[in-house]
Amino acid sequence: MPEDGQLSVNDRVLLHLFRFATDVPPEEYPPESTQAGIAIAVGISRTHVPRAVKGLVKDGLVSEITARVRGHERRMNVYVVTAEGIAASERRWQEVLEFQFNVFSEGAPSKMHGKEIEKLIGKKRAVAAVSQMRDGVVRLDETRRAPFRDLREAPPLEHFYGREAELRSMDAFMDSDAKMLIVLGNKGYGTTALTRKFIESQDEEDVLWVSLKPNSSAKDLEPKLIEFGRKVKKQAEGLKDVLAIENLVIVLDDYYTVTEDVVEFFTRLVENSGGAKIIVNARQETPAYNRFYQRKHVEAGIVSELAIKGLDDISAKRLLGNDKIEKDALRRIIMITHAQPSVLRMLKENDFNGLKESAVFTPEEIRYLLFLKDKCT
Repeated sequence: MPEDGQLSVNDRVLLHLFRFATDVPPEEYPPESTQAGIAIAVGISRTHVPRAVKGLVKDGLVSEITARVRGHERRMNVYVVTAEGIAASERRWQEVLEFQFNVFSEGAPSKMHGKEIEKLIGKKRAVAAVSQMRDGVVRLDETRRAPFRDLREAPPLEHFYGREAELRSMDAFMDSDAKMLIVLGNKGYGTTALTRKFIESQDEEDVLWVSLKPNSSAKDLEPKLIEFGRKVKKQAEGLKDVLAIENLVIVLDDYYTVTEDVVEFFTRLVENSGGAKIIVNARQETPAYNRFYQRKHVEAGIVSELAIKGLDDISAKRLLGNDKIEKDALRRIIMITHAQPSVLRMLKENDFNGLKESAVFTPEEIRYLLFLKDKCT
């Protein structure tokens, strides 16, 4: 058993989840029950959450399920205290009431027993405060800050269909030990839209979105990352400190034609990876001389790759806006366009000029695609 005033990570995770054991509607769960929510509350890396709950699940105190989460469109993995876990939590809390804690309240440190904390702020808040203790100190008047999110350079998300498998892969990356995810796709296949959609679901993380340009330089990028890192953690002095920040996501969008110093900068990001997660949207046709990571990084689990293709048939039909389209017509459109989202969107909008300028189709092919798009059963 931990020393008086100290709790193991497993104990704190169990108490954290115990707070929601009696007020969770069966159709929807709070974000605090996800891996990201647990990590933020308990103060551990998101990648450490599976290890922390493994023993709880094995002991039958917590179960892992897939369910709706408040504020999220997609079903997610959540952790729920079982009936046995509730009983164990109650027993553990009765022990905690006799512990003496280092407490910080109203700007001053003191020592208090768990029962004094409960009497002062009530049981539910006391359980929360103890489960969220940092460095052995229970902070009674600390409010968790809202995540910092700089999405000024992120494009708006207007149309998004399907990509459930890809989104699950991105979820898996967040829960893995990998530090960098390379989302690969040809122009027009929606790497940016996919990542933008994914970032919308990451409401517990600090997020910085940087859109790369042909003239972007390391002298521009590094200060931008450091400036944002200092907002999250004042002690961050350099790039290495920023990359060490837990629950930070950095998105670097449209990696394609870059200068040599930017390639070197990205190489440093791989080599100096820490607690932060980095998502790079890169074109599949990126020149080999702009490659900044090696196969050994993938094999070592430092870098993950996600190659995206065209949309599935159902999503392609939805994007075309014709639910009654003939099966053969849809098959021909997908075969010709490879279900490229940007092309399907222009077809829906009858954008002949856009298709002519942005794609590789002849005017005759475009007219044929527009004809197929409107065929109904």
